[in-house]
Amino acid sequence: MFGFGKKREDDGKSLTQPLPEGWQVVDLGLLGSGGMARVYRVRDEVLGREVALKVLRPELLKEDAALASFVTEARITAQLDHPNIPAVYALGSERKRSSVFTMKVLEGQTLQEQLEQDEREGLGGLPEALEVLLRICDALAFAHSKGVLHLDLKPSNVIVADFGQIYLVDWGIARRKSELPKGPVEVRTAQGTPNYMAPEQAAGELWKFDERTDIFALGGMLYRVLCGKAPHASSTADQAMEKAVAGVVTPPDVVAAGRKRAPVPRRLVAICMKALAKDPAERYQTVEAFQRDLERYTRGLAQLPQRSFKAGEAIITEGEPGDAAYVIIEGSCLASRLVGGQPQELRRLNPGELFGEAAVFTGQPRSATVTAVTDTVVGIVDQAALREEMDRTSFMSLAIRTVASTFLDLDRQLVKQRQQGQVVEYALRHLVAAGARSTPWKPLLHKLVELSGEPEAEVSAWVLGATGFALEGDSLVVLPLPAQRGEGRGEGQTAE
Repeated sequence: MFGFGKKREDDGKSLTQPLPEGWQVVDLGLLGSGGMARVYRVRDEVLGREVALKVLRPELLKEDAALASFVTEARITAQLDHPNIPAVYALGSERKRSSVFTMKVLEGQTLQEQLEQDEREGLGGLPEALEVLLRICDALAFAHSKGVLHLDLKPSNVIVADFGQIYLVDWGIARRKSELPKGPVEVRTAQGTPNYMAPEQAAGELWKFDERTDIFALGGMLYRVLCGKAPHASSTADQAMEKAVAGVVTPPDVVAAGRKRAPVPRRLVAICMKALAKDPAERYQTVEAFQRDLERYTRGLAQLPQRSFKAGEAIITEGEPGDAAYVIIEGSCLASRLVGGQPQELRRLNPGELFGEAAVFTGQPRSATVTAVTDTVVGIVDQAALREEMDRTSFMSLAIRTVASTFLDLDRQLVKQRQQGQVVEYALRHLVAAGARSTPWKPLLHKLVELSGEPEAEVSAWVLGATGFALEGDSLVVLPLPAQRGEGRGEGQTAE
């Protein structure tokens, strides 16, 4: 049990830090250690509970800047009452120099450890990692609402607890925005982790720090999730710092391809690279905006590129290859197809309706033409985006393709039946118009092929297979109806 007393020899593993008078704790072992502090699991004998005790490293106890930073961390964290930020219980002082505080014990893995484990075990883990980032966005947005910048966001400062709780930890270099200098000041060294630093932070330009400085690091965490490396990863810290100051980041899909990792979804690349823009004005301006786009992706509602069409303009054309589907955002459209060489209206399409997807799913030509009835705006869901969505679940991908293929097969059968009926009807009208029961077959056949656009053999089979037609020599003839044929045979017979 420890209380206020002489400092014992430090071994790096046991709690040797003298504690404030009245503190009664039992050392249960080292939980973790960083560049400025160590964290021990202890049992608070007064309250009868286990807590985490964070102590400043012994070699820093006489450094005023380190002590001030330590106290600032405790006070800032204590003021951020949020489910994704660990609670601080008490800040202790020794001889008016605070060097210890207690907080909630966090048991689990860091996000960095979780990502490394997934990579070793060959697991994707993307959906889980994105959910963690969304919760970190909650914590960071709350901190920003209180005027606090974290300034050291990275996967190792995120704890994924054993029962699913997510915590953003290590607020050791956090700053209150109101206390930052308003103009240029001299800074000896930049604080933070070079691998994830925004250019203004790496350059030590404190007067430029704002929420977008943290947003850059958020993008860096997403980058690490997507390609397995930090944005400025280098063999030395100095090289990483040079990269951070330059602010030039290789897109994560390029890095992933070079490391033979799974393809990176393009929408996530776009979100990531926007957050990592060198110019803060080109980044997301708020954590909520970054989070909103990430949620749209995880919920399958990512924003789509848009295109406008004037009334009467064709958006897709029957028979063309299908490389994209479309969602109507504004306006209305008409779907039609050629039947017997003539356009036939199928249905009207209104905002919120999707069209063109069947050709993309099956790789077959467009089965209809869709034309804008009014000025129309559509969202474009290209082939790559559709496949990304389908590849999330291979079973659903198979199911969608099967249903789409079956639908197209049935649709083609119905179209053929409709064309067959129209061809037969035209042949009959031709005979009626001529006032005859027969007509030369070849000229009529050529006309029917021209009108339907179908092969001669198929058109011939349709007509000659229809009830009431027959080929006699070179002529198509209409056979008498069964009753008429019976009446004819009855002529000349004597009634019994």
